[in-house]
Amino acid sequence: MQPRPTVLFICSGNIFRSMTADYSLKARLGAGDEIIIRSAGLRPAPHGVMDFVRDHLKRKGIDISEHQPTQLTRAMLEDTALPVAMGLEHREIIERDFGHRLPLFSQVAYGTVEALRDVWEVVPDWQNNLEASAEYGCSVIDYIHDGMPGFLERMDDFIARDSGKA
Repeated sequence: MQPRPTVLFICSGNIFRSMTADYSLKARLGAGDEIIIRSAGLRPAPHGVMDFVRDHLKRKGIDISEHQPTQLTRAMLEDTALPVAMGLEHREIIERDFGHRLPLFSQVAYGTVEALRDVWEVVPDWQNNLEASAEYGCSVIDYIHDGMPGFLERMDDFIARDSGKA
């Protein structure tokens, strides 16, 4: 019996981008167990998931109520067939600190190289401008969620490339 491949989505705090990818891919696959899907953060956020993230995912039929932010470890990277960086800064930090060169989510899902920026990078006053934060954040959730068919279609190519060691 072949071992199940593991996909690991990585972002900053593991409460927005990587978590969205984790749960969106699980929702796309359903109850099947042919792939192990996880997510982690470089520095898991001390605060919880923002309401708009939870609510927007819930509207898509995705329940994240059991999510606990997880810290990325070297062992997680070593045990993963396809680790995926959600943003350019994540890829750079992982290459510098762990010696792994990862594909970006946009590369696997869409075949493009795009920065998938966090809310605070786009909405400078994000804590006070909740409407703009939610609007941008929901667009990122949609981008990740809508990219899952392409992700599944291309992921084997990225696993075969052995994008591990830099």
